[in-house]
Amino acid sequence: MTPRPTVIYVGTRRGPQEANRALFAARDAGYRVAVLGSVAAGLHTDLIHDVEKANLSDREAALDAGLRLAERTGASGALAWTDGGVELAAALSQRCGWRGVPVEAAHRARNKHSMRAALSHRPDLIPAFRHVTSFEELAAAREEIGAPAVLKPAGGSGSRSILQVEPDTDLAALYRQAVALTLPSVASIFGDYPGEFVYEERLGGTEHSVEGFVHDGVTYIAGITDKLVTYPYYVEYQEIHPSALPADTVETVHALTREVTRSIGLDWCGFHLECRVLPDGTAKLLEIAARPGGGFITSHLVPGSTGIPFHENLVRLTAGQAPDLEHRADAFFGSRSVLSPTEGVFQGFDGLDEVLRVGGLEHFFFGAVPGDKIVLPPGDAGSCELASALVRAPRHQDVQDALARAAELARPRIG
Repeated sequence: MTPRPTVIYVGTRRGPQEANRALFAARDAGYRVAVLGSVAAGLHTDLIHDVEKANLSDREAALDAGLRLAERTGASGALAWTDGGVELAAALSQRCGWRGVPVEAAHRARNKHSMRAALSHRPDLIPAFRHVTSFEELAAAREEIGAPAVLKPAGGSGSRSILQVEPDTDLAALYRQAVALTLPSVASIFGDYPGEFVYEERLGGTEHSVEGFVHDGVTYIAGITDKLVTYPYYVEYQEIHPSALPADTVETVHALTREVTRSIGLDWCGFHLECRVLPDGTAKLLEIAARPGGGFITSHLVPGSTGIPFHENLVRLTAGQAPDLEHRADAFFGSRSVLSPTEGVFQGFDGLDEVLRVGGLEHFFFGAVPGDKIVLPPGDAGSCELASALVRAPRHQDVQDALARAAELARPRIG
């Protein structure tokens, strides 16, 4: 019997609900999984063929570990599941001669300044921006671009440590705060591009993401997701797929997506593009990641609303197969985070019985367990997400209403 081919997962998604979906997807696509990194509690280890433990932040050592894993398993491809693994997966694929994201394209997908620079020929598709590596450059950027604006770490992820800039903001204090929040000792994700920031104009409008694939230079779009984020720290707390945008705006977003993937140079990967649709109907890029979207978008929402096997497509891309975009379902599926109202220690929910009776609710996933310490943004954009409610319904508005109701009923206790 011919053994199944093996794909290397460079890390996994943070939560077991998303990570296990990715493991099942590989099995359903006819592949074995070898994990480079660590295996968190709650994962179905029976679906993992091999593990090579590695600190993915130590790029050189992790690449060596990946090469050992590739040789040992005879793997034929690699996938990154988080931003921290994108450049490592690209380097590993290049060294092994596999299909994968070109190394320079992986860099542009990770470094927000390089990402925008790649689109400098299309200023209509990106916010006005400047590279910032010092206080002097920050002051010059505000003088040139003006305010309101945002200052974001070039190598950040998940909206972590994005700061608002107003006309009267004390820039010296802001810069000290930005540097302190983005030290590699605070979060390893900042270790790729320490001390680098992007200053850019603050966009209005509504926020959306585009989920899709690039196969042999061709961009395939699985759909658009509508999002809600908090202000001022842009914590994403609600996602509904597919979008309720009108058809002409959908095409505008699709055109933006195709130009961005081409300019960045993405290939042989899934992508998660975030954008703003402005009041005049135009769309501008916020960022693009050369990996699948989190927040249950590609693990639950896209497959549950359209029937598109998103994660299976990712695995099959490593073998050169085009993505399967056939719609086998017709619904709206959404996720909403229950956010902590304050810092402290999470003690549980008072309204869980009521939440579980909300119509259309399919899942209520805990993101924190009693005893966890809660830190609010800008210090941490993750620990404040205590749980996620997932709702499926025939109409976009039905999903939106049920998600809001579930979040209202949960009533978290913070000690």
